[in-house]
Formats: sequence, C-alpha cells, structure tokens
Amino acid sequence: MDNMKTYETSDIAISAYMVMRGLNLLGATKSENKFRFIFDNPNGIAEILEREYLSSDFPRYDASMRQIKRRLYKS
Repeated sequence: MDNMKTYETSDIAISAYMVMRGLNLLGATKSENKFRFIFDNPNGIAEILEREYLSSDFPRYDASMRQIKRRLYKS
C-alpha cells in the first residue's frame, strides 16, 4: 500500500456505504475497541462518497438500527 492512494476510517457505517458503492476494501482490523478500515482510493472518490453518505438518510438509518439494538440488548 506504499504508493497507493488509500482512504481510512473507523466508522463501520461509512465503511459499509463505501463497499456498497463499489470501493475495494483493502483491509479491516480491530485493536482494542477501535476498528480500522482501509479502502483503495485511486481517484479520491472516497471523500466524495463520505460527503454523499453524510448528507443522505443513511446516517439516520444507522442511528435507528443502533437504537433498536440497544433496546433489544437491554431486555
């Protein structure tokens, strides 16, 4: 990955969106409680897709899913 342009995030929802939009996931790791996702980003498209994700309804969907999971695990 030395000369490659990459995009890194620790956000699993953004990572899922990147995969859904066709970005190549180069690696995914977890250290302690933090995830790290690395994507191939040859044309700088990942930053555009991140803004697209953040301005869509997907973050609301993700937050709703987390809220429902919390309620399920409490009971």
